[in-house]
Amino acid sequence: MRLSRYFLPVLKEDPKEAQIVSHRLMLRAGMIKQQSAGIYSWLPLGLRVLRRIEQIVHQEQQRAGHIPVLMPTIQSADLWRESGRYDAYGEEMLRITDRHKREMLYGPTNEEVITDIFRAHVSSYKDLPLTLYQIQWKFRDEIRPRFGVMRGREFLMKDGYNFDLTKEDALHAYNRHLVSYLRTYERMGLQAIPMRADGGLIGGDYTHEFLVLAETGESEVFYDSEITDLKFGDRDIDYDSAEECQSVLEEFTSRYARTDETHDPALFDAIPEDRRRTARGIEVGQDLLFRHEIFRIDGRHRRRPRRQPHPRPHGQPRHRRQPPAGRDHRSQP
Repeated sequence: MRLSRYFLPVLKEDPKEAQIVSHRLMLRAGMIKQQSAGIYSWLPLGLRVLRRIEQIVHQEQQRAGHIPVLMPTIQSADLWRESGRYDAYGEEMLRITDRHKREMLYGPTNEEVITDIFRAHVSSYKDLPLTLYQIQWKFRDEIRPRFGVMRGREFLMKDGYNFDLTKEDALHAYNRHLVSYLRTYERMGLQAIPMRADGGLIGGDYTHEFLVLAETGESEVFYDSEITDLKFGDRDIDYDSAEECQSVLEEFTSRYARTDETHDPALFDAIPEDRRRTARGIEVGQDLLFRHEIFRIDGRHRRRPRRQPHPRPHGQPRHRRQPPAGRDHRSQP
């Protein structure tokens, strides 16, 4: 299409509400338009970028053997009451009542729905392990949305869920997701450092957040500078090999790299002084492992899924605190 026919509403001046460079440039370049606090329309140029990021995420997830699904944005409150999280979630959840007075909600996450799908259709251990993922819109009612699409209320996010029979299978899935994220971020031209982090209200026995170093980051991070020299590159990896995935995890996580929530001053001080670094980081993904959560359904016990964030299709970080649910891998390109 000719540029003269393209819809590209650029701005000459910096919008007053834009606080950081990325937000100003996206508005001025005609990529997005703010509709209300933390909610944006994606205009043709921005949508083209968003779709390209989605494509990369899909390619890398399916390369790792993960299966795409699409779950609804509107969910039943009854399902959340069954898991015990409806009242516990808090004010970030947007609650709705339909015309029949049924309580609904705009999904802030999808553990309940994916577990409902699993219990309805998986009846044999022979179907496991199983990894399902989606790229879908979420809504979390931020108290103070800011930084454009980096901390919005409505956002597009990739979330993945694993169901495993054994601890070994669960750890392999965790490592497989970590490898797929390293590949994904490098393809986007980002250096996302996996850092030991706290699961917060989401919970989890083991978790890494992927952070991109930036002055505008909300998290304070502490790390060994050697980690910034690591590159995944174009190496081939067999995702079915637990040993290969474990080797990559050890390579990228053996050096000290932690957020302020899990920072250990004694371990940090043990690093040679010339390699100690303190900076700010933007969270762009998270990998969590849940080993002990049980979801009781119709008198049966099933292990709940692991949920994974974090690349979000429009490149904004998402670090929401919620009750635990299973193992999760989430990412917002």
